[in-house]
Amino acid sequence: MATRDSLIQVTDLKKYYNRGAIKALDGITADINRGDVMVVIGPSGSGKSTFLRSLNLLEKPTGGSIVFDGVDITKPKAKNAEGKVVRVNVDEHRQKMGMVFQHFNLFPHMTILDNMTLAPIKVRHMPKAQAEEKAMVLLDRVGLKDRAGAYPIQLSGGQKQRVAIVRALEMEPEVMLFDEPTSALDPEMVGEVLDVMKELAHEGMTMVVVTHEMGFAREVGNRVLFMADGRLLEQGTPDEIFNHPQNERLQDFLSKVLV
Repeated sequence: MATRDSLIQVTDLKKYYNRGAIKALDGITADINRGDVMVVIGPSGSGKSTFLRSLNLLEKPTGGSIVFDGVDITKPKAKNAEGKVVRVNVDEHRQKMGMVFQHFNLFPHMTILDNMTLAPIKVRHMPKAQAEEKAMVLLDRVGLKDRAGAYPIQLSGGQKQRVAIVRALEMEPEVMLFDEPTSALDPEMVGEVLDVMKELAHEGMTMVVVTHEMGFAREVGNRVLFMADGRLLEQGTPDEIFNHPQNERLQDFLSKVLV
């Protein structure tokens, strides 16, 4: 049920392939409130990334609804919070959702500064000087101000992912979506990326994080979703999920990932 603090309401979300033979998402219902750090866990192939990518329609759902800021973005036209029928501009809504992928997605032929400023200049029509000034502030925040003129190939994996995070922040999103942001990193680089994410969480950024980092889920998340076989099998606080799991499938999963 939507409340004043609701940002995204997902209802009976489905994503089928091969005419329904493969059910990547099979009726997911979940609410994401402002300030939530929602962590999505589960075995590989459970539909976690499909769920995340559906939130900004990188995956087009087969059925169900995604209401973002009072508008059902899965429909070409929808009623807003005032009951007025409006044409849904998906690109406009995507600008409000920062997305951080597993493999950075930086343009290799562009400097870090140019990677940072491309979207603000092209999409938001921000003056170049303003975009660059803001980019330098964000790069300084993650300790990479001195790498603004470097190219992605000259950065470590952890540095690239930190750039990818602040690149998304430059668009001033309402929510940040993280799709296994540390899974492609060497173990010694994971911490530096998680530290940036923890800082964002402490500042109140709404976040949905698909991850295998159980320590992050327990420490930083305020809500945890457990998915398996395209279904949401259990959700709750970190204490409920990790210390008092009810679902047998979740209990089995935790027995294998927690040491």
